[in-house]
Amino acid sequence: MRILSITAQKPHSTGSGTYLTEIVNALDRLGHTQAVVAGVYSDDTASFPEAVGFFPVYFDESFRIYGMSDVMPYPSSLYSSMSEDELARFESAFEEQIRAAVEAIDPDVIYCHHLFILTAMVKRLYPERCVIGQCHGSDLRQFRTSTELQKRVLEGISKLDGICALHEEQKADICKCFGVSEDKVLVIGSGYNNSLFNTEGRSERKRGNELTLVFAGKISKPKGVAELIEAIRLLNADETVPAFNVRFAGGCQDYDVLHELNLLIDEIETSSGSCTSVEYLGQIKQARLAAEFKSGDVFVLPSYFEGLGLVLIEAMASGMLPVANRLPGIKEWIDESIPGSNALYVEMPEMESIDKPLDSEKEAYIGRLAEKIKLAFENCEDGFDQPDCSGITWDAIADKLLCYAEEIAE
Repeated sequence: MRILSITAQKPHSTGSGTYLTEIVNALDRLGHTQAVVAGVYSDDTASFPEAVGFFPVYFDESFRIYGMSDVMPYPSSLYSSMSEDELARFESAFEEQIRAAVEAIDPDVIYCHHLFILTAMVKRLYPERCVIGQCHGSDLRQFRTSTELQKRVLEGISKLDGICALHEEQKADICKCFGVSEDKVLVIGSGYNNSLFNTEGRSERKRGNELTLVFAGKISKPKGVAELIEAIRLLNADETVPAFNVRFAGGCQDYDVLHELNLLIDEIETSSGSCTSVEYLGQIKQARLAAEFKSGDVFVLPSYFEGLGLVLIEAMASGMLPVANRLPGIKEWIDESIPGSNALYVEMPEMESIDKPLDSEKEAYIGRLAEKIKLAFENCEDGFDQPDCSGITWDAIADKLLCYAEEIAE
């Protein structure tokens, strides 16, 4: 099969970028002809298999990549403030490269990431071709907040030949947002790179050794980093918590949160509590992240909004014990897809908006988050069984996509 994958964002940053890249890699292993169109900066390096054609759309300081989240791990612009002239420039730039890619491989299927402006445009450009949209969750939030773009998006998304969702609750949300029937949406889930994220070489934990807590994701308020910092302060002051260190990995454009993180680093250096050190690693490559996971004990993702939280799966597959907010649909999908799942979930605070908790709810939430991390530490000390993540490798997800694409394209 000939498959063209398209994203308006960087293909190697954020969860959706990793999703696209890993699906492309899996399809390449299966021998399919492919091309990719993506938004990048001139100094970005694309990393796709040699046989995959890459058609970059270049952005710069005057024409920044539009982020599906309002805070991205790299410089970006907001869809919600996009002018008509900016929209025209955006669509013109992508149309040129998309037409070149279509001419190059004559795709059987065009697989577009995010149910938003670019995916809607692709269906308008190629109404007779099979176009499948992949939802990542952040696109639904962007659809609701970018009111000026809603009509344009709705017209294109409603005409897609197929839509892939990450879990059942997201599927219901897609049908509600775009007025599409349930039989047009397939729950495909997410996968992980089992050649990177696994327990090979992981040493057996010895009781009493210092524990390592890891956060990986955008260093931003919507990811719950501000509340995690406060939870670490609580744990540091708790004499019943075993000795632990903390490692933060991820890009940052939210300098208020970065300032708070640096304050925490300085505080822990001079304190004599349970936390021995806090380190900020910055944005790191997948191989380095896999190594961090293999040497870590507890992974924490206190995000207020996630499509599925791919990094949770990667951490779990690497032998870590995950702690995450109980977001809609995620626990249910993980429990169904991963036999023996050992993830611990924190009850969400009442929210002011889709990714911002009410101020009055934060203190109680921080307490719950600290308690679940403390419980995870105790479980690490006692030992736990490794869950079975074999059913959600990227090859398995790619097989689902191919079967769906073949069914639609017939």
